[in-house]
Amino acid sequence: MYLEKVPRDSADKIFLDAVNEEAFPENERCSLDDLYKSGKDGNLDMLGIYGSSGITGFLAVRRFGRIRYLAYFAVSSSLRSNGIGSKALRLLKEYYPGTQIVTEFETPVSGDDIKLRRRDFYLRNGFFETGWYSSYDGTEFTVACSEPDFDKEGFVRFTEYLSTIVPDFIPHLYRK
Repeated sequence: MYLEKVPRDSADKIFLDAVNEEAFPENERCSLDDLYKSGKDGNLDMLGIYGSSGITGFLAVRRFGRIRYLAYFAVSSSLRSNGIGSKALRLLKEYYPGTQIVTEFETPVSGDDIKLRRRDFYLRNGFFETGWYSSYDGTEFTVACSEPDFDKEGFVRFTEYLSTIVPDFIPHLYRK
């Protein structure tokens, strides 16, 4: 398995559009065309996850200083539960050596198995809960990162930068 940048005009993008549609609820989904447009400054990597049978999913990663923000991560529903996601996260860490990968997942609540499984997936694959949360569009997210020591200041600078290219993205970082 390997990761490779997927250009906007790639034939693989059609498959990724379908994966994006099935993987994310409408209130959290951003079209891949909009993602590519928001990356015109060169700081967005759309990485395809490729296996022996071709493309299986994608990771959308924003680069800012030492921060690598994993904005979107999806594997085709027909291929899930085969270890692809775990391998992809391991490859992602190798792809960006010397950086801190930060992601957010919906904060789990009691009885919500999907959110609990998503959190456990990241923790099982070497991510750490930072003790910080963000909220936007009425949804609370837990901030997690690939290192035990979270670069909060770097992440705050990243969110300030991101709000300049995605104006409706205004997260509020806080502790509980």
